Amino acid sequence: MIYPTLHHPTRYIWDFWYYFDPRLKLFHVFFLNADPALVPDEKHHWVSQVGYAITKDFLTVEWGPHDVFTASSDRWDNTSIWTGDVISIKEGFLLFYTSRNSKTDDGKTQNIGVAYADRIDTRRWEPIPEIRIRPDGLIYEPRYVPGDCSIHAWRDPFLFRHNNQIYMLISAKAVKRPIRKNGAIGLLHSQDGGFRNWEILKPIADPGFYSEMEVSQLLLNTKGEYELVYSISPKWDYALATNKAGGLHGINSPNLNGFNQNSPHVLLPFDSGLYACRIIPEMGGEIVGFDHRTGGIRRSGVKTGFRHVNRDFLDCSLI
Repeated sequence: MIYPTLHHPTRYIWDFWYYFDPRLKLFHVFFLNADPALVPDEKHHWVSQVGYAITKDFLTVEWGPHDVFTASSDRWDNTSIWTGDVISIKEGFLLFYTSRNSKTDDGKTQNIGVAYADRIDTRRWEPIPEIRIRPDGLIYEPRYVPGDCSIHAWRDPFLFRHNNQIYMLISAKAVKRPIRKNGAIGLLHSQDGGFRNWEILKPIADPGFYSEMEVSQLLLNTKGEYELVYSISPKWDYALATNKAGGLHGINSPNLNGFNQNSPHVLLPFDSGLYACRIIPEMGGEIVGFDHRTGGIRRSGVKTGFRHVNRDFLDCSLI
């Protein structure tokens, strides 16, 4: 079956993330978007903002505002907003996002920010400007490294819980890996059970054969093992096991320390037409991504059977 691509009527859309309401069986979708006129020259990345929509099946969609969260000239995040995550907490909802400051380094150095809303369908998320999560420079590169083949990485946050502790995955660059093969998925740990103070840990994965590891998720596969999934462009895919397929890859491990010991496998190749995919456990673990040829969100029809790890933060507070 060929699934329809969900195109916004006036905006070009790409990376997305979501919050699922189990009572209403409704997906609240957040997506990057920009003026379509900017796409041919690849300028859309530099002005992207976050839009909102709802869907029950990723076949039809009700579009909401395309600017529920934007960059601002009077904050550190004064350029554009890149990929994020959204969670529900005691006081409401938190939106974790990627952004940059135009005056920092080459303007492409990424940090993680947080915004708040008391309801998921808010018209405007409120930034928490004092939260700006930066790489340490010891484990992860703090900025672009001359000679590297891809830009700095400290983006794409994904939160989960393990042993009642709060963790965050981040697309990063490992200091100890050679340039061009330094793509990593970083790991952060909440120092106090809240969302303001983070301890930077060693990578959950830095296999040494990718330039980037983007838009990661941690899930449970059909064997009950952990499955770390992420996206990679074919031009930055140097893994022997994947034959430069790029796309959505996965590495499995019985624990959170074993991903570097196992080979990756291709879950959906780049030539499928989809990128920055999300595995949707609420739909049998189906892979859904954005069409990198035309923009827009589309189902793949490929169901992995993967399940969520613990993503319940309702007992957690912002403080």
